[in-house]
Amino acid sequence: MVSSENNIVVGLQWGQEGKNRLLDFFANRSEVIVRFHGSASGGHEITAGGEHFTLDYLPCGIHHAGKLCVITHGVTLDLEKISEEIAGLTAAGVFRSRLLISPRCPLILDYHKRLDVLAGRLLGHDLNRTMEQRGYGHAVTDNVRRLGIRAGDLLAPERLRERLELNLKIKNEYFEKIYNEKPMDPAKLFTKIMKEGQRLLPYIGPVDEAVSRAVERNIGTLFAGCSGSLNDLSCGVYPYVLPGTTIAPAAFLSAGLRHSASLRIIGAAKAYCTKSGPGPFITEDKSAVAAFIRTRGSEYDKIGEAPRRIGWLDLPALKYAAQINGADLLAVTKLDVLTGIDELKICTGYMVGGELRTSGDLTAEESAAAEPVYAAFEGWRDELPGCTDFNLLPPQAQAYIRFIEDFMGLRVIWTGLGTQWGNALYRIN
Repeated sequence: MVSSENNIVVGLQWGQEGKNRLLDFFANRSEVIVRFHGSASGGHEITAGGEHFTLDYLPCGIHHAGKLCVITHGVTLDLEKISEEIAGLTAAGVFRSRLLISPRCPLILDYHKRLDVLAGRLLGHDLNRTMEQRGYGHAVTDNVRRLGIRAGDLLAPERLRERLELNLKIKNEYFEKIYNEKPMDPAKLFTKIMKEGQRLLPYIGPVDEAVSRAVERNIGTLFAGCSGSLNDLSCGVYPYVLPGTTIAPAAFLSAGLRHSASLRIIGAAKAYCTKSGPGPFITEDKSAVAAFIRTRGSEYDKIGEAPRRIGWLDLPALKYAAQINGADLLAVTKLDVLTGIDELKICTGYMVGGELRTSGDLTAEESAAAEPVYAAFEGWRDELPGCTDFNLLPPQAQAYIRFIEDFMGLRVIWTGLGTQWGNALYRIN
């Protein structure tokens, strides 16, 4: 069913908020699906033609005929990876939607990834926060320095060749004189880029008008966020952040929307917290309960299958994330994972230097020193996937959700209750 809703869905935690089924739900109700920020998303899974596909760049809905999928200039594209995604879905016969890619999208190329690996060796990977050696940070740096190569350059090979030679003139100095490595051959890399770029050429073109028209006509547009708001370069706990914006206002900028455009912002959060990588994590729990949540919730990163850090729900951080996004509504995912825990906790504030703080806007130093203040809740034993109405949830689960709503001052309209696509409650009224 296609609706007339225009929605932005963003994560309100540190990424991995379980947004996939939420995004799929709204993608099915939308005519236009837009990726508007970030880089590799960590893997959005779709099922089409009886096969499972993991996509980092192509928007959810790409396998549905008649929809328009858009990638705006807010997305930094790994040329090799998106080329492989297009080829894979095309070969399987499930690339069914129309696709538009902004010519302004910065490209991640082989030398960005190589620099990530080498910087990681030099600095240590905890300090090399450019996203798991995938070149994201180095590509963003080139774009800011006006050295970047963009998707539109694939349409002008000679311009691309010139920019590539300029980049490698600089990068090869790094490789040889700083890292004691061999230089990269511009001619070989140019040939590789053009081969991979061939798969993108049919889809590169202006995106702003198409997206703006869809929003103005209210035909149903979904702006699909990736990563998490607390990883935002400017608003997150610096320096434990990503090299770009991860919040909803990026949709307006990267899609060329008017500030008065009619959009509903839905913030997604797990019923608990998870975090990957280093940095302060105030509500982190390392007990057997955390191990239970990790196992029951399959909380392992797809890259390397590393176990995620587990913590109790942090409402001050969640409220701060909702504020910087301008969230109108909430979605709580993976509520079912908490089934079977006798006592649940929700963080309502922090003690920092003997002072009670209720704002989630903390520095890295304040976060490292903060002690969580918890409210305790009785857990539930009944499994949740069969519930078809909020009032059919166990009373303890209802109380858990209502406490979140009261603290946040926002309504929870979507609740994830299980691993299957239909295991969710959508509260329209």
